Amino acid sequence: MNHMDLNKLAINEIELNEDVTIPKDYYSKTDIVSLPTFSIFLKISKDNNQDYHLLINTSIKMILKDAVTLEEIEYPFTLSIDEKINEDNEMLENFIEKKQNTLDIIGVLWENIVLEIPISYRKSKLENEYHDGWELVGESNKEEIDPRLAPLLELYNDEKE
Repeated sequence: MNHMDLNKLAINEIELNEDVTIPKDYYSKTDIVSLPTFSIFLKISKDNNQDYHLLINTSIKMILKDAVTLEEIEYPFTLSIDEKINEDNEMLENFIEKKQNTLDIIGVLWENIVLEIPISYRKSKLENEYHDGWELVGESNKEEIDPRLAPLLELYNDEKE
């Protein structure tokens, strides 16, 4: 299901439970390793003003790389889209093809999935472990200051006060 035919809304409401697969070319240039098929609940209705109301609910598990170990891990999240589509909404020009009167469901989903991609994600709570010569510095060893830089820290603290 890539597009929803809005001509079927003559009955004013459509509800579907569908499996959706986002094509790999959508996420190939992101931090997403893979995006397995997921199920969505979709409801589209038309009100008396001929405006559309779109409701999508789903749970997705994207596969990312651990920020520390680089192993592939699942990043689960839920997505809830509740949009009113009218003449003032940019979704109308971005996702509705007026010639065919269809709504691009994959485009709507992808736009919202992109917002869920974390900047950095890690499965484990690794503290003070060495990885190929690197040390993960956390809050616990933050207070250790090189004695040669102590005078600079004093100046910084004096300026803050």
